[in-house]
Amino acid sequence: MGGENMSEDEDYDGPETELPEGVTKEIISEAAESEWRKPRRGDDVSVHYVGTLASDGSQFDSSRDRGQPFVFALGKGNVIKGWDLGVAGMKKGEIAKFTLAPEFAYGESGSPPKIPEKATLVFEIELLSWMSKDDLFGDEGVVKAEIKAGSGWKAPKEGEEIRCSVTAKAADGSIIEEKSDVEYSLGSGTFGPLSKAVDKAFKSMKRGSEVSLTCTKDYMYGDERPDGGSIDLTLHELYEVKDVSLSKDKSIMKKQVKEGEGHESPKDSNKVKLLVVAATDGTVTLPGFTSKTLEFTAGSGEACDALECSVLEMKKGERAIVTCTRPASCVETQLGFSAPASEKVVLTVELVDFEKGKVEFGLARKDVGSALFKQGRTELALERYKKVMDVLSYIDNFKDDAKAKAKALKKVCELNKAACHLKLKQLQDAKKACNNVLKDDRQNVKALFRRAQAAFGLYEFSECSEDLRHVLVIEPENREAKVLLKQAQAEQKKEDQKVKGMFAKMCKGLSSPATAKKAAETETSELAEEKPDQKAALGELLACAKEVAETETIESAEEKLEKKDCGA
Repeated sequence: MGGENMSEDEDYDGPETELPEGVTKEIISEAAESEWRKPRRGDDVSVHYVGTLASDGSQFDSSRDRGQPFVFALGKGNVIKGWDLGVAGMKKGEIAKFTLAPEFAYGESGSPPKIPEKATLVFEIELLSWMSKDDLFGDEGVVKAEIKAGSGWKAPKEGEEIRCSVTAKAADGSIIEEKSDVEYSLGSGTFGPLSKAVDKAFKSMKRGSEVSLTCTKDYMYGDERPDGGSIDLTLHELYEVKDVSLSKDKSIMKKQVKEGEGHESPKDSNKVKLLVVAATDGTVTLPGFTSKTLEFTAGSGEACDALECSVLEMKKGERAIVTCTRPASCVETQLGFSAPASEKVVLTVELVDFEKGKVEFGLARKDVGSALFKQGRTELALERYKKVMDVLSYIDNFKDDAKAKAKALKKVCELNKAACHLKLKQLQDAKKACNNVLKDDRQNVKALFRRAQAAFGLYEFSECSEDLRHVLVIEPENREAKVLLKQAQAEQKKEDQKVKGMFAKMCKGLSSPATAKKAAETETSELAEEKPDQKAALGELLACAKEVAETETIESAEEKLEKKDCGA
């Protein structure tokens, strides 16, 4: 009897954080500390129980006396409502006593002859185990039963690669199709009519998990197998694929084929040991390649870009396949080959070990960045300076001497970042780096000059000239500033002449200065959208138009225009 013969209450809607009034729980024996999971709706749970009447303590049922655990589908209305609610909050191995009011047991009528009307019942329940089940599409077309729980937290997503085994069986258990230990990309449709069910199931599985899917014909082979069947799945390995290129253009892609240990990866300045197992063009081994364990300081440019970028995203013991489609980033003479002729280089690598560097991180990374900049490896140098800034983002708790050194180091790195951004044509980023320096040091000549260089590249000639004049006040003999100022003034004059000529034409072609003003407003608005970098010059044009519009005749407007240097 026990929890069987569900009353006419509504189906259970899922576990609640708190039990409702009428259901009380007392834990008799806690689950092991390692147990944290709880069963979910639809899971087949296995329990032992003893049921007694609250009124006199008399026993009316016991699975222990029968020597056979009781199994039921949780939350499906196969047992009394108090059981569905209570067992949903238990952990494996836990023993609890539940006191159920009549509305959560057998209600007004009871269950004669053992359970009287309006009886309050007491159940001692031990949750032995459960088999997780899940209705994948909500139509009972595919019901997933977990055979073995996986490890880790990550489940594969659409487009990601896995290594798996798939066995399709007919309703009588005979094997229809079997593929063992194969690589599969979710969403590729490799498994034909099984793919929809297989993809859905794999997206909820972890590494090492095993499940069985009970399927209707619509999720298997259609009318060819009208009785449906089952699909057994094992997820052996989840391949994590990541773009590790500095420019995030997918030119260097890392595919994890063996999980590493722990959670830590090497940082800049860490000493690493990286075993390079293979180097191919995707098929054939590269001429001259020799497998070797390389030892280098991460982020220092001692290895090729493909290895430098990949190792920072690996864990100890991890094995990965690195695919590089930019051959210049894969030149590694330590492995016996130089610039490959192929368009693609595929490296199989394993991080043997790494240890944290013992030198002062910031100064070491700054020096490395400077060396890389001189070598022309600007992107890699920029990353080194960024790392220093990340480490020194909070220095308020530093001692005074250390804080002063940190501030000086941050200033140098911001200036060096500006130099890198200028070389990479990232002009707005260059201005931002200079502004960070000038907030605290308004007289910094390098910051003023590099901001002027960025402004020149952005056609902001007025701002460029202003910064250069400031530089020449501080350093009157600064030759580079004089040259760039002359260039900026010449470019500004060209822009001013264009604007002045445009307004003159507008005045000649219109009936009144006021109409010319309105036309100027329209023209400048349109041009401002097309050429936002010339906003200042266009603003001068509009101001000039407003002043000239006060003139009574077109002829006098033209005379005034000749005398006024609009935008100069």
